[in-house]
Amino acid sequence: MSRITQECEARIKSSADIVEVVGRYVPLRRAGYSWKARCPFHNEKTPSFHVNPARQSFHCFGCNVGGDAVKFVMMFENLDYPTALRRLAGICGIPIIEEEEDPEALRRRHIRTRVVQLNELAAQFYHTQLCRCAEAQHARDYLKQRGVNIEVAKLWQLGWAPPTFHELRELAFSRGFDEKTLVEAYLVSSNDRGNYPVFRDRLMFPIRNVRGEVVGFSGRVMQEDQDPRKYVNTAETVAFRKGELLFGLYKATAPIGKAGMHAVICEGQLDVIACHENADVRNAVAGLGTAFTDDHARILAKYAKRATLCYDGDRAGIAAAEKTYRKLAQAGLEVYQADLPTGEDPDSLIRTNGPEALQQAIADAQPYLIRRVTHELEHCGQDAGSRAALVPRMAELTAQVSDPIRRDAAVVDLATRLNIGPEAFRAVVGNMVRELKKNALREARRTSQSPPSREDEGEDVDDFTEQVVAPLQLHNAISGLISMAISSKKAQDMLVERIEDLQEPIRTLSGGILLQRIMELLPTPGDEQALREFAKQLPQEQALALRSVTIENYPEDRLEEHVNCACARAASFAIQERIDILRGRIRAASDGAETLKTYFDELQHLIAINDDTVS
Repeated sequence: MSRITQECEARIKSSADIVEVVGRYVPLRRAGYSWKARCPFHNEKTPSFHVNPARQSFHCFGCNVGGDAVKFVMMFENLDYPTALRRLAGICGIPIIEEEEDPEALRRRHIRTRVVQLNELAAQFYHTQLCRCAEAQHARDYLKQRGVNIEVAKLWQLGWAPPTFHELRELAFSRGFDEKTLVEAYLVSSNDRGNYPVFRDRLMFPIRNVRGEVVGFSGRVMQEDQDPRKYVNTAETVAFRKGELLFGLYKATAPIGKAGMHAVICEGQLDVIACHENADVRNAVAGLGTAFTDDHARILAKYAKRATLCYDGDRAGIAAAEKTYRKLAQAGLEVYQADLPTGEDPDSLIRTNGPEALQQAIADAQPYLIRRVTHELEHCGQDAGSRAALVPRMAELTAQVSDPIRRDAAVVDLATRLNIGPEAFRAVVGNMVRELKKNALREARRTSQSPPSREDEGEDVDDFTEQVVAPLQLHNAISGLISMAISSKKAQDMLVERIEDLQEPIRTLSGGILLQRIMELLPTPGDEQALREFAKQLPQEQALALRSVTIENYPEDRLEEHVNCACARAASFAIQERIDILRGRIRAASDGAETLKTYFDELQHLIAINDDTVS
């Protein structure tokens, strides 16, 4: 009997956006940092069903049901867990990877469970050593210097690994663990001389996944001359993948939502702890002593739409901020940067100038591209050659922004600052975007395991990348409207009647051009063959995007309600996009007073319209 692999199951769950999933079944309306609707599981007149994107969960305060995206699909479609998981995979576009339910698979799951249990035991042991062991005084003194008291150490279960390992080994043996499990958890490693403890005389930070499980550790050296490695992290195990874990995320998910889907990103664990406990900035997270990865950005994008980088203002901090910006921008987040004094990180800034200094720096953070071009122009001075060389550098950074609307807004702002015409700068950025897509496709082909087709044999890579393009990105609201238009003739007719109302979302939201084509050519809804013929008339990027939209079975008795809600949702998103652009231009404050007044007037008008739309 086959089952979905554990890795595939985890990927499906991590890729599912609870708002997008529930929104396919139930009309949602924004309510602060969450969404609400009338509960689909019991009859009610007043909406008491809430969807929380920060926690990636739903809960009805009327009938008290709740859970994650899989649980919602199970309940709504009356499916068992495996079937609901497969349904969710289809929604997210994740290919199913199966394995036979054999003893080996069971063994791997058992090993992971035991590793996590052993890590929990080790975390408690290290914490007890820090709090009670006389030999850990230097670790306690270090924490005191960094502004971490015993209460904070308890909240984060900080610990100290003694130089010897026999006490932890004996404790583990007494709880039924063996030497092999110690090795599998990477608490013990081996060399030619045998096994040895990985963490010795180190300040220990338990690393928890978003569910709060201790999946590994990060250990900071206490004596600099003892080991050149300042930090040692758990190596990759069945439970620990450093590139997919963000320190503090398990504590920050709810605060990120309360902060308006806004996350603060630091460079180190102590910075995160200082933000949370000493400055009340509880939406802070950090990587684990490694460059920010695509997986980090993808995971964070589930909980946040905006990220503020709180990196040191020195050369190394600037380089690290750029690398992180690239990942976050490609994942669709708005990226801001706080202006920290050179040589200061969040922890040191709090200790030097107080928590208000960090809070103000975050409040005053500018969009990353604006902060970066300002910094570069300050160093260029009036040198014409340096300023000219800055144009392609800023264009390449602007091209990293995946959302075309935000990218174009950045083009307009940066062109003014660089003293170049918007159209000229837009053309440079467009070339950069196309080059990035080519490189991505070239890399995808290089790493693909499938053999080339007859048509591909002997084909030059550059020719291939010219012919094959990435799918057109579809905004969630546009994707929902397209799904209705290709699923139901009645829904398609309703959308045609509302075409005037949809012009702004079609113009503004990514993928609107595909919806426009559907409204023009009206392919027969629910007919797979008709849709295939329709797709042949589309540019390749639109045809590929159409494949990602599924034909749904919309209930006839509530179809008009679904259509009305989807149209209102799209209109609200379109207005919000324009609001965001105006706010960015106002924050930049680079235009004249009369132009800024025009921006303010339009902004107030749009905010009023949007309030009416969502109410």
